[in-house]
Amino acid sequence: MAQKLMITLVVVCLAVLGVMAPMALKAEDSVVTRIRIDDSGVKVGDTHIDTDEGISRIEKVRVIGEDVVQFGDDIVIEAGEIVEGDVVSVLGSIVVDGMVDGDVVSVGGGITVGPEGEIDGDAVAVGGRVTKEPGGIIRGETVSIGSGARYPLGFHRGPFFAGSFFSRGGRLFMFVMWTILLVVLGLIVMAVARRPVERVCELSRNEAFKMGLIGLLVEVLIMPAMALLCMTVIGIPVAIFVIPLLLTLALLLGYVGVSYAVGERIGNGHGRSPYGSMVIGLLILQGLVILGALIGLPGGGLGLVGTTIKVIGYAVIYVAATVGLGAVIMSKFGTKDMQPATTVEFQVGPQGPGQPPQAPPPAPGGSGMATPGTM
Repeated sequence: MAQKLMITLVVVCLAVLGVMAPMALKAEDSVVTRIRIDDSGVKVGDTHIDTDEGISRIEKVRVIGEDVVQFGDDIVIEAGEIVEGDVVSVLGSIVVDGMVDGDVVSVGGGITVGPEGEIDGDAVAVGGRVTKEPGGIIRGETVSIGSGARYPLGFHRGPFFAGSFFSRGGRLFMFVMWTILLVVLGLIVMAVARRPVERVCELSRNEAFKMGLIGLLVEVLIMPAMALLCMTVIGIPVAIFVIPLLLTLALLLGYVGVSYAVGERIGNGHGRSPYGSMVIGLLILQGLVILGALIGLPGGGLGLVGTTIKVIGYAVIYVAATVGLGAVIMSKFGTKDMQPATTVEFQVGPQGPGQPPQAPPPAPGGSGMATPGTM
């Protein structure tokens, strides 16, 4: 009797499971967002998946299993693309319409996250702006540095002589105010760091070409260095705050040193204080741009002439700043003492009256070295 009862219970349980199992399977739905198949592609079903009806739509997306880095070019992560790493652009912008598992960093450009774009890490734009359209996702931090400074002071979209008389006058006024500010900053630098300015001045005067090459090399490498630092959490504050601060101080010290050298060269600096020499040199470097702006105020043909002078003036300012930057780097911010060069004079002409006689020529087979004269 007990055995028959046990068999009956087992049969009833199996019958219940047989009825409930299809219902449970039908009720159990699942939503699949990404199904990775292999390295060559991914099948994505973005709609509701029913076990009875199957997948209604399948998409293929491209997986990039490494970092994406570009110099001087824009980067576009298309919809359906997945980057399993970081995305870095130097002197370019980044558009994210797909998905980025890491950080997105743009140095010298902006970052735009489309309606279907996703960034799992941070979005950092140095010299640009991070823009997120409705529907876009940024799960990390959003950082924008210098997003408002699209054009350097004095440069504007279109020709320099474009605009009304008042707009040209306004740009001239702003540049004059910028020059006055530089004069004030230069006087402060001369007062608190006179010796470093003199060392930078000496290097700029004696080895201008070499210092210019070094400064140009620093300008070329500074952006890639900042981009590499931004790829690490510890390096982001250094790239965003420390390097721009040091670069600004170096450019200011170098420009003041070159201005001092130019001011001393004019009239050999006789009867003039070091402060006066620095101010005169700085006004000479800035003066071509101001002169070109004054000539171009009326516009028309004079505007074209003024523009040409302004372009030359900006080129002079750039060369001076680059030479000064190289001198600052080589002198370690003016803290390295410059060793004076040793000069030796050789007298090869006839003897003048009252001078000691020349030494006889060396005998044949001798060293052939000339005898140095009086220094």
